[in-house]
Amino acid sequence: MTILHQQLVEAILMEVQSGKLRVGAKLPPEADYASELGVSRSTLRLAFSELERVGVLQRKKRAGTTIIADRPKSQFNMSTTGLHELLSLGRDTDLALSGTTTVQADAVSHLHGYDSETGHWLEISGTRTLPGEAKPFNSTRVYVPARYAGIEHVLKQSEPSVFRIIEERFDLAVGRVSQSAQAIRCPADVAEVIGLEPDAPALQIVAQLYDRKGILIEISVAIFDPNRFQLQTDVKVD
Repeated sequence: MTILHQQLVEAILMEVQSGKLRVGAKLPPEADYASELGVSRSTLRLAFSELERVGVLQRKKRAGTTIIADRPKSQFNMSTTGLHELLSLGRDTDLALSGTTTVQADAVSHLHGYDSETGHWLEISGTRTLPGEAKPFNSTRVYVPARYAGIEHVLKQSEPSVFRIIEERFDLAVGRVSQSAQAIRCPADVAEVIGLEPDAPALQIVAQLYDRKGILIEISVAIFDPNRFQLQTDVKVD
């Protein structure tokens, strides 16, 4: 978003939050509103798109643009420029644990092709919630190979992340993260937890974390409410 687009977004938000524009009210037609604000229609559309994305506006064909909230939805923004930022989810939000169990690799598709000394993995389930909210925005399953499964006995009800416990207990550090993101239909059990309808669009991120020697530490499978999570990548090549 350019500076002009951002200024327009902020100006509209200020009018909504001050009460000059009220929740439930409809905004003027694009052409009229753009002229009133002294901006192009393309600039206004971009600002509307941003405000719709964060849950302030709702646009419908033939129904116009309606103000539906006086502030943006809470959202976790993971901006990735390096390993530290990539691990920010496990640093800036807590994982509320809901249970642990032992699974075999052939029972979980995400474990196929990865080795655990005994063929078994420790599965750790939990959710992450944004500050000030009750409904989790994320459902996570972490799979730990047998060599680190002893952490099960020291896990607390809430932990920043599983890999942090492994780092501390085994005196190692994450040296590489490989992850992939995919749009999926949200499974019914997860949808209920994170506040989506079953089969609604959701974002799934699967990540493999390795130590500095290239040894696998964990595999995590996280499903996110896409309206409350943003992944931004900014990579510079020197």
